[in-house]
Amino acid sequence: MRDLAALPAPARALREKILAACATGDIEALRIPIDWNELRPLFERGARRPAGADPIETLKSLSFDRAGREMLSIARAVLSQPFLRITRGPFESYEWPAFARRPAPPASEEEARALWACVRFADLAASNADGRPKVMRIGVGADGVWHYFWNAD
Repeated sequence: MRDLAALPAPARALREKILAACATGDIEALRIPIDWNELRPLFERGARRPAGADPIETLKSLSFDRAGREMLSIARAVLSQPFLRITRGPFESYEWPAFARRPAPPASEEEARALWACVRFADLAASNADGRPKVMRIGVGADGVWHYFWNAD
């Protein structure tokens, strides 16, 4: 889906807040949407970070430039793509980009650029179990809770 009006208002508001933070070029600006949550979003799987670790430092460590600019650029690219509505029982969430969960070969050079803009530099040479690029994803609940920003592979 591309129609942002189809998003519940809280999910749309969080998306806008993340994009506004990305537009600043300062990773610290993401602290506001991160702290909107009671629990912080997940930025990596299986990491052994100490309880209370600073999420901004985590994002910086995942960023090729170690300042977080890569992660801001990827978040902006991810949230600029079509999204999916995911329903699991009574729980509804939204995930960007749709092509991460429903992969298909890019139909054009523009689609290929959009896909690769959602991949961390550190993951360019890697692929998932299906041989596809490790695309970063952002998951947001219908209630506006930011659940994750990671590649699920």
